[in-house]
Amino acid sequence: MFFALAATACSHAPEHVQFTGHTMGTTYSVTVTGAEAAQTRVRVQQAIDDVLQEVESHLSTYRADSEISLLNRDQAGDWQDVSPVLFAVVQEALVVGELTGGAFDITVAPLLDLWAFDVTRPPALSSEPFDPPGPAQIAAARRSVGQGRLELRRSPRTAIRKPMATTRLTVDGIAPGYAVDRIASELRALGYVDFIVEIGGEVRAEGQRPEGGPWRVAIEVPQALGREPLLGILLRDAAVSTSGDYRDERIDRSGQRYSHTIDPRTGRPVQGVLTSVTVIDPSATRADAYATALMVMGTAAGLEWAKHRRVPALFVERTTQPGQWRTLESPAFNDWRE
Repeated sequence: MFFALAATACSHAPEHVQFTGHTMGTTYSVTVTGAEAAQTRVRVQQAIDDVLQEVESHLSTYRADSEISLLNRDQAGDWQDVSPVLFAVVQEALVVGELTGGAFDITVAPLLDLWAFDVTRPPALSSEPFDPPGPAQIAAARRSVGQGRLELRRSPRTAIRKPMATTRLTVDGIAPGYAVDRIASELRALGYVDFIVEIGGEVRAEGQRPEGGPWRVAIEVPQALGREPLLGILLRDAAVSTSGDYRDERIDRSGQRYSHTIDPRTGRPVQGVLTSVTVIDPSATRADAYATALMVMGTAAGLEWAKHRRVPALFVERTTQPGQWRTLESPAFNDWRE
């Protein structure tokens, strides 16, 4: 759901090792300094695999047997015991939802399905013209949406209840960031202090790059085809996340394009000139969710929100000139520019 950020490190420095692969419907890349030995590489790869397997088994809506998929299929409306992983992610999502006035909402899944952005839709069908839902359909789906439809409790065990059977969750807007944070935590536990972790564009950097200095991260031009840098930032002991509207869209029979970013407050895809938002935060989990929320808010409201909370945020808007972009940023963002 989010375009990738290009993390760069010196290719000639022998001190770092890169681990790459596929996860959560996207790719991951982990660069670690000081992991050259064969046994060390095995330990690092195992730590990465363990985290990704854990996240997939609990949070992936792509898997029918995941914990969140089982919760979504629950029809009883009773308390369901859940793992600490799912509980922690849902709890954090509800906090962000409250902070953003409902712009971020993990109960948006019924609306994503309504607008043909459900994860089970075959890729061939995703590119075909579709008939957008009408007001009555949107209103019906919205009755299942809203974080007030969820109840959480910690004791006697972590549990979640969704009184409405039609309420369903998607944590795709926060789970990659959570996975990045978890991998970073495991790397620290193994004694590493210099590394960069990226999953589907969610990036966390700690320490410094092999040749010294903060990690250099390129924020990409918001275009569906090709990859080129828009600007660079210097990242150390922080995370960055970008949310965009152009790599996953639907087109109706009249040619109207619809973004995959759904405003849970209206039930409709966001529209306008805003095409991407980048957020920097100490937590990749929160940066991931914030970027989605600010895309929903739009430039004016999102920029005011970021300024008020001193959140580093970059807003990129389309212009009438092809290949030309208008950028606006919160004051705190300038501190991270390369």
